[in-house]
Amino acid sequence: MRRSIAAAIIGLGLLGGCSAPGSLEQGEVYDPLEVPNRLIFAVNETLDIFILQPTAYVYRTVIPDPVRDMVAGFLGWIATPVILANDAFQGDWDGAGITAQRFVANAPLFGLVDNATGLGLKAQNEDFGQTLGHYGTGDGPYLMLPVLGPSNARDGIGKVVDYFLDPTRYIGDEDVNQKFQIGRRVMEAVDFRARNFDAINDLRESSVDYYARVRSIYKQRRDALIRDGEPGSIGASSPKSNGKEFEGYPGKSTEQTSSRASSD
Repeated sequence: MRRSIAAAIIGLGLLGGCSAPGSLEQGEVYDPLEVPNRLIFAVNETLDIFILQPTAYVYRTVIPDPVRDMVAGFLGWIATPVILANDAFQGDWDGAGITAQRFVANAPLFGLVDNATGLGLKAQNEDFGQTLGHYGTGDGPYLMLPVLGPSNARDGIGKVVDYFLDPTRYIGDEDVNQKFQIGRRVMEAVDFRARNFDAINDLRESSVDYYARVRSIYKQRRDALIRDGEPGSIGASSPKSNGKEFEGYPGKSTEQTSSRASSD
């Protein structure tokens, strides 16, 4: 564990050297690894088409909406401590207060029932990648991660830090916890794919260059989140990417969006 933390710290120190060249226009994505990124993207797409998409279809078809909402609520609730930590790291004490209140309000049923939204407590969406961006760290090179999808050097380091910030990693027997974490990540992927089922398929079919479209969406959404903007909901039919197509792509609290968003 100490070696992993040290590697993350070293990565943060090296991140400044991964900045995009100054010749890039605003909004342009620095993608020096485009060839291997596209290869990984193709592998990810194959996994989606043959495994994740069919699983998500069965999930949203067979499982009733209220049950899917409960699953999403639980996944969002257990992610709350990491969001709270990043609220605090950014000095957003109002956001931290809301996040803490949401956690307590939804704690009686472990997030399965969303009491907090009814109390006017809107779900927050923060991670360490956003925290680094908040303090001026650049994106670094764009990365397409196996299975995990689009990222960049800054957000990749952020994922590592968030991994160690997650208190659920330190609960219970190590073997049992590892299985829980794997199951959790699988459910997050299935839940996200089910909620955005039609939008993702439509975007894939309507894109001349699907890889470039996803890259642009990821860049614009992450920029909006760092600015604490409101990227909005999916709008795959939009002819021009504005960062809104993928709501929460990929790192948002699933607590924020009802599974009904993906239903016909």
